[in-house]
Amino acid sequence: MITLRPTNLHWIDSINDAADLCAHSGVDFCIGDSILVQPVDGDWTVSAAALYLLRTLSQPHTKQQPITEYLFPCCGNGIFEIEGQDDVQIVGCNSGIDFEVARIDDAVILTADDGTQHRIAFSDWKKAVCEFSDSAQAFYAASSPKEPEDAWEQRSFRKFLSEWSRRRSLAEAS
Repeated sequence: MITLRPTNLHWIDSINDAADLCAHSGVDFCIGDSILVQPVDGDWTVSAAALYLLRTLSQPHTKQQPITEYLFPCCGNGIFEIEGQDDVQIVGCNSGIDFEVARIDDAVILTADDGTQHRIAFSDWKKAVCEFSDSAQAFYAASSPKEPEDAWEQRSFRKFLSEWSRRRSLAEAS
């Protein structure tokens, strides 16, 4: 059994600030009896994590082919649109929690930094990732509309939301 959920969704200063574009939360991530991430580990940028986790449904995240530096980043304070691409780049600080995620047939192998591996059914991984993403999206929907500060940030944020929505829809369709 897999548990993957944000535990205390909030904005960085715990204020529903329209300029704050990144949702944060502690994370409860367990596979069976193994605890991979727990709320006491800290707050993570779960909006970026949701997007990164959705990316793992269609591409591997390994040291040789990384999607990002950390699947659960501490920060995601820079969202950059990449001209000519449908995806965004999110830049934060040099802190977070990471796992390798590789799909093999109908299974996903999650590998921690210490080499510990967990094999789970792809369908279980997809369900957990989608539920995590849906929790973060529901938090955005219940909050004040986000107001990026300039035209460049508006384009980048729109592209971030577009990629998030596209990847979530693709997960539903597959």
